[in-house]
Amino acid sequence: MQHQVCILIVEDDPTIASLVGIVLREAGYRTLHADTAADALRLAETNPFDLVVLDWMLPDTPGVQICTALKERAGRRFLPILMLTAKGELSDRVTALDAGVDDYLSKPFYIEELMARVRALLRIRAAENERDAAMAALEAQNDALRVANEQLRTMQAQLVQSSKLAALGEIVAGVAHELNNPLAIILGNAELLSPQHDPEDQRSVAQIIESAKRARRVVQSLATFARRGPMAKEWTSPTDLIERVLDLKRAALRSSGIALEVVCSSDLPMIWVDIPQMQQVLLNLLHNAEYALAGMPAPQVWLTVVRGHAEKPPLPPAQAASAGGAFVCFDVADNGPGIPDHVIERLFQPFVTTRPPGRGSGLGLAIAYGIVTGHGGQILINTQAAQGTAVRVALPVDPPESVSGQE
Repeated sequence: MQHQVCILIVEDDPTIASLVGIVLREAGYRTLHADTAADALRLAETNPFDLVVLDWMLPDTPGVQICTALKERAGRRFLPILMLTAKGELSDRVTALDAGVDDYLSKPFYIEELMARVRALLRIRAAENERDAAMAALEAQNDALRVANEQLRTMQAQLVQSSKLAALGEIVAGVAHELNNPLAIILGNAELLSPQHDPEDQRSVAQIIESAKRARRVVQSLATFARRGPMAKEWTSPTDLIERVLDLKRAALRSSGIALEVVCSSDLPMIWVDIPQMQQVLLNLLHNAEYALAGMPAPQVWLTVVRGHAEKPPLPPAQAASAGGAFVCFDVADNGPGIPDHVIERLFQPFVTTRPPGRGSGLGLAIAYGIVTGHGGQILINTQAAQGTAVRVALPVDPPESVSGQE
């Protein structure tokens, strides 16, 4: 429905107010009348005006003052004001224009001139409204472009990361294969040498065995990282997946003196995943949290499973609430020291670790990244020094391949 222009007439002379109202209504405009400044302000609180015809000499407040008040109420919206007055001196016109009046008409006036000035001011208002609408549309487009650009940059970073992992995977697969056989020979022969009668010899053999086992663990991590092939996905309950993981990790956390709080939302749908691989991801996150909490006072881990969005999880001790999003979110949080800024940007790259040499291969999160992205999901991290770290694994509720995977 077409908008009908509304004009407020602020005039204490009933004859002039009646005359102006008649000619405006005959021109198709809707009018409201106030004979005092106080009435005009009350009407302004509940009625949007397109134009104000304002008398200078009002019984309670001068028109130039009410003009300022009306302009302030309009805010950024352009509200044209046409001043009617018997004052015709140059100083009076300057005062009115400085107060915010947009046009000025001296009494007595011609109806034709009044209507021409009204039409001119309404054209200016229409142009201002079009400009405001265009600016709002432009801002909306800019916001959409900004969001699209962020999504593009995220996808680009993921593609670069995936390309790096794929290229490195080909290399480490060959390295792991070539190292496995010599390590097996070294470990087997070293175990045959034990025990030794000489304590020094026995200590040397033990060092060989321990070093070979550590090297074998690194090689196994390399092999897992480089492994390619179809995932054996199936429908499973997120709570069942969590229980399987906790069966393997709860005792270790308890023995380390780490408190564990587990919260699973009641509205969780089934998810389409490779269960052993997702267990590996969650176990790795819990293992990282356990390491980060070593030596910390009152160490605690929070494991929360909710339906939400692919966004950074809240920092501990806050926990995410179920938001009915398109993802099932597994949040693993700890109240440890946080992750240094210089590590965050490279956290999912292979061989990046905060642990001292010999305490970790730096492949855990790289492997987890490959598994989660292979499920169409995302890993997001929120960390703050001296407050802790929260890691979210966001898996899609409706992965596109799930239907074909069932057939």
